Amino acid sequence: MTTQPSSERWEELRKTFKTSRSMAAKLDVLSQERKLIQQGDPAAVEKLHQQGKQTARERLSKLLDRGSLQELDSWHRPYETGFPIGEENGRGDGVVVGHGLAHSCPVTVYAQDASVMDGTMGTVHARKINMVMRNALEARTPIVGIFDSPGIRAQDAIQYPAFYGTETMSWFQTTASGVIPKISLVMGPCTGEMALVAAMADFVFMVRDTSYMHLAPPPEGLTGKDIGDAWNVHARVTGVCDVFAENEDDCLQKCRDLLGLLPRNNTQKPPVVDTGDDPDASGRAEELLELAPVDSNKPYNMYKLISLIVDNGFFFEVKRYWAKNLITGLARLGGQTVGLLANNPQDRAGCMTLDAADKLSRFVRFCDAFNIPLIWLCDTPAFLPAVEEEVRGLIRHGCGVLQANTEATVPRVTVSIRKRYGGGGLAMPGQMMMGDLHVAWPTFEPGLMGAAGAVAIIYGRELKAIADEAKRKEQEKKRIAEMERGLDMLIREAVQDFIDPRDTRAYLVKALRWLGDRQQQLPERKHENFRV
Repeated sequence: MTTQPSSERWEELRKTFKTSRSMAAKLDVLSQERKLIQQGDPAAVEKLHQQGKQTARERLSKLLDRGSLQELDSWHRPYETGFPIGEENGRGDGVVVGHGLAHSCPVTVYAQDASVMDGTMGTVHARKINMVMRNALEARTPIVGIFDSPGIRAQDAIQYPAFYGTETMSWFQTTASGVIPKISLVMGPCTGEMALVAAMADFVFMVRDTSYMHLAPPPEGLTGKDIGDAWNVHARVTGVCDVFAENEDDCLQKCRDLLGLLPRNNTQKPPVVDTGDDPDASGRAEELLELAPVDSNKPYNMYKLISLIVDNGFFFEVKRYWAKNLITGLARLGGQTVGLLANNPQDRAGCMTLDAADKLSRFVRFCDAFNIPLIWLCDTPAFLPAVEEEVRGLIRHGCGVLQANTEATVPRVTVSIRKRYGGGGLAMPGQMMMGDLHVAWPTFEPGLMGAAGAVAIIYGRELKAIADEAKRKEQEKKRIAEMERGLDMLIREAVQDFIDPRDTRAYLVKALRWLGDRQQQLPERKHENFRV
């Protein structure tokens, strides 16, 4: 088996390069050095493979278009610290940085390399990441960071300068927010300050079993992996994980899928692609006619509904396992990227909650920043009436929903499937919050609540006073019928049109074409002061 090249081998190559008297000879030495760097330490690489993980370069080769990676700063090695840690063989200092193509579009990348000095972060390592972050911002390209490091290298901590560290990375993540798409792939440990850096991206990916993130050191006797299956906790409980992957290849492919849906930066629109699914030629989705029961108390599969209205049924879901009562994600309609938000009748009947409010507002703000039209599929009985939700700050988090929905300037369309009660109408906004279109299926029910609920409140005493149960039920039925007649006009005035469910996809594609050049100027200000 090939072994890691010794310091003597590197010195031999250095002397050969210095004494070479031809361009070809110098290029030959550089080629040998490059191969040694890319080969790495076979023992360390094998150790990674046994853990079900890949090297930084193997990951980037799958993330980017074939042969497109242009690596930078690969010859740099750690600064000498006086500790016997093998700096001579640490070419690259545990991180691969550069640029390449994804779907033929430029992407800036950095990937921590766990096969070099265990991926620990030293001064050169941090400087390389900061450099490529600045390059991405100035080049206005998406940036993908692959995190796989136990943290700062202890031997380098004494001389570790702040301006090459996480402080500057945090500055970049903030400055670049809403300017270029930022994606973090957590494919191993990501701890301490770097966990915050990773989490400041627009999207955080994690991998089953091998990913974990934590800010504070684990209690004595535990490791980062012991903190409640960290990848599972962040996907289901904290909401830090936006996209959960079963394995590394799944993670890298999902990242490629996402990049294909996004623009290069905030001055461009997402690419329009030929999906081969022309809504004018594909015909009606007959299955939609009976998908949502007329009885609004009965659930149905919102995922099925989404699959029937988007191109080829493809839906890139964001935060699938967190706040499952609200569905968010990206898809294409007529080849155009759209952001979809849908209440989930199969989880808490589609009620809005505190976590769903955060999920909605963050997704809306991302889509608006990158010129992605928004479509709301509404079927909600309002915010969840629960004491726990209120004491956790439902009002404060609900304010974020209103602000995000109101300030968005991209094309905005709401399709009301069934219920749109109370504050749920603010979350799934319609035209009253400056949206462009609000249409509905014939099963639409607006208002503060349904007819039966309104009768229970308004006529509760009257009904309670009727001793005879049969007469009471008859009177209740009469009052509900009256209430339904009263709500009938509200239903017709609340929307701009009623559409056949089978025509939903075609209707939305036409609407997006109409609104394609929508422009709206917000009042000039330094930035909004939204509640968090």
